Amino acid sequence: MSAALRELASLYVAVALLLPVALLLARLALELLARLGAPLSSRQSLRVGRGALLLALVLPVLATAAHALAPAGPLFSFERSVARHAGRLPGPTWDAPAARPAPRPRDTAPASVPWLLLAASVIAMGASGFTARALVRHQRLLRRLECLPRVRAVGRVSVVLGEEGMPAFSAWFPRLGSGASAWVVVPPSVLGDAESLRLTVLHELQHHRQRDTHLAFARLVLTGAFFWHPAAHVLSRWLVALQELACDEALVVGGRAQAHAYARCLLQAALTVPGAPPLPAGATGMSHPTARRIQMLFQPRPFRAHGAAALLAALFLVLLPLATLAQGAARGRTVTLAEAKALAESSQPSGDLPVVVDAKVVEQLNRLIGTEKGRAFMKRALTNLGTQRDALVTGLRSKSLPEGLLAVAVVESAVANLPETSTSPSLAPGMRGAGVWMFIPETARRYGLEVSATRDERLDVTRETQAAAALLSDLHARYSDWRLALAAYNQGEKKVDEALAQGGSRDVSALMAAGRLNDYTATVQAGLLIVRNPHLLD
Repeated sequence: MSAALRELASLYVAVALLLPVALLLARLALELLARLGAPLSSRQSLRVGRGALLLALVLPVLATAAHALAPAGPLFSFERSVARHAGRLPGPTWDAPAARPAPRPRDTAPASVPWLLLAASVIAMGASGFTARALVRHQRLLRRLECLPRVRAVGRVSVVLGEEGMPAFSAWFPRLGSGASAWVVVPPSVLGDAESLRLTVLHELQHHRQRDTHLAFARLVLTGAFFWHPAAHVLSRWLVALQELACDEALVVGGRAQAHAYARCLLQAALTVPGAPPLPAGATGMSHPTARRIQMLFQPRPFRAHGAAALLAALFLVLLPLATLAQGAARGRTVTLAEAKALAESSQPSGDLPVVVDAKVVEQLNRLIGTEKGRAFMKRALTNLGTQRDALVTGLRSKSLPEGLLAVAVVESAVANLPETSTSPSLAPGMRGAGVWMFIPETARRYGLEVSATRDERLDVTRETQAAAALLSDLHARYSDWRLALAAYNQGEKKVDEALAQGGSRDVSALMAAGRLNDYTATVQAGLLIVRNPHLLD
């Protein structure tokens, strides 16, 4: 799975984790201020609600961007890394014998089940279905509004007379052309009362002024994207309630409505159209009054100039570290390209095998530390390396080879001395061999190892390590590039020579990306990063 898709999935999960926290903190903060005798006005509360939603959506993105620009955190605690204790090795010298390794045919490893891709597909299908259903209702309502008799026009807003049983509501629909896109629907029951008609129209026009009808589509996108998430639906309903209170407050505080007359209008609306059906996206109705809504009309409405801004600043300071934690939890053990490069640079012992980090190395690294099978393999390899290390390092140093080539044994056999008939897993594609270094019979014989019915020197760790050191020394002498030498160790010189001739490049990253070489080199380099940074498996 691509790194971009993984990052997108981690952002989605981080937002899902942050939504209920932002909702809870915003509501608790408003309730606490009210209990302390310093409540915010309804319009300020609406700003806080919208701001909390915006923070829940934006902060994970900011955390991801900051993480990419300045990678830091637990991945960079190198105190437990063996790289801090790696000694400086002698400079390599190359005395190449004439023998050449036999090519190892490549097998295609079975692909792991793309669970993340499957989950993303299910969520995308659900979100599309939810949104499509809302848009169908949207289109039906639009056709109904175009057929209703028009009472008057207020600027670009058309005021129309609703059908029997239809509540008062306002609606906005994005559309092309000169047709009306903003509507106010008034029920027939208010036509006999001029004051109720005036207040109903003013209330619904206020929804347009506050952009509530426009933001209804943003709520549709939110609830559609998180159709499975209760917090998204609760947050949407809370914002609708705050919108109604803000409209009521704006009309009464602005002097366009008297509190008693407005309360009577609200009561009349509730008694005339009880149990009105929910409205589709883009429509905001004059919802049924509640005790809180009626009481608000007759209570003092404090306005603190910087109250909403101060509360949002406090929410930002609280939610920012939570967003970072949520983003980290969503990403799990996934390592980014920037992090992998920082790991390689920070854990590179002087004179040892260099790690060239590219997209393939990051992919293999995440497979090893982010999957159960990969982690189990690498933990077993590090355990075995603790017992076999001295014998392997002695053989490598006999040819003045870098100690980092231990990663070859890690990838080939998990540093286990395995017979050819063993079914223990290996990360190396191609024909299965034997021993710690997984020599196939032909190559083993070329490098002086006896492989017969009575004796198999591939299982003699000391002898096999000497042969592996000679082979690796040969390959580096031939290609003067450790990554090409590693590719030839797995696929053979013939395959590497063909890749160089056809690819027109000696860049192993480009050759792997083009499919001319397999991922063996990237796997070895990813394994070496883990050997040098075993805390990645914690």
